Amino acid sequence: MGVVLSGAVITLFEGCATMPVYKTKPINNVLSVPLAQFAETKMVLARTSQLDYDVLVQKRDDGTYTAIYMRCSHQDQPLNATATNLYCTAHGSTFDLDGNVTKEPANNPLRQFKTTVENQLVNIYIK
Repeated sequence: MGVVLSGAVITLFEGCATMPVYKTKPINNVLSVPLAQFAETKMVLARTSQLDYDVLVQKRDDGTYTAIYMRCSHQDQPLNATATNLYCTAHGSTFDLDGNVTKEPANNPLRQFKTTVENQLVNIYIK
């Protein structure tokens, strides 16, 4: 419950699109994002000072959640998210929303974290 109370939501502007950002702190290597954050969107960036990059948390049509580390597998650069893909502005690599490479120079898929849903929270296991 402390994670929910200590979290904060901010919004990033990318052109006309917005991507909600939820600031949180891990407890026992678990980040938690309230399910309420997905009421009006299917994607939220989880941000914590304990990780160098954000985690993209996605609500799937089947009600499950996925979590992808927003670090390019090519040369460890931050990624940007759109409604349809992830991309690296440094070298042009692109990835689908499952983290698979769709355009090189990256050759490896993105790191994914295990997720569970409990007590109205999406839990992301970062270790």
